[in-house]
Amino acid sequence: MARPTMPAEPLLFRCSAGGRIAAGRRRLKGLLALVAGLMAVVAAGAWWADRVVPALLAAAVAALVLFILRMSGDLEPLRLEIAPEVLTVQTRRRWLRLPLPARAARRLRRDEITHVESLATAGGIVAGSGGFDSHRLGEFDLYASDLANAVLVEGEEIRVVVTPDRPDEFLASLPTGLANNR
Repeated sequence: MARPTMPAEPLLFRCSAGGRIAAGRRRLKGLLALVAGLMAVVAAGAWWADRVVPALLAAAVAALVLFILRMSGDLEPLRLEIAPEVLTVQTRRRWLRLPLPARAARRLRRDEITHVESLATAGGIVAGSGGFDSHRLGEFDLYASDLANAVLVEGEEIRVVVTPDRPDEFLASLPTGLANNR
């Protein structure tokens, strides 16, 4: 079977934040902002009390927490791009290029989404990115913004779960005949 030809322009798919991942990100950012604010108040109070070393330590902790807050969304997927032989995941900080064609691609079932959520949850916060090894899905990389749209893409060198806003259109756009694998 001949592969469909790809258009000259890459196909773009947005990845909008939603669901438990978006709620977890809001919760994490709020917690980090609260800790940074409290440490800044402690630093100011210590400075005012002429306690220079504790003031500097508290200010350093506040700066570190602000740095962590800034970096907390760096691997958040913003969009996916399908080009000939490449699936690109654009995050806030970098572009991840994954080789295509895929062997198979399909939407995750509700029970699989629940399983991925349980793997990616720590302290009530669902992570949207990371590498996971699952007894149900095997080893995979996750780049998710809303797990309700989760798609598993498997290739020779990749196994990734992505979450395009329009998962059915995304599946239809992959440069392989994957209709039987959905």
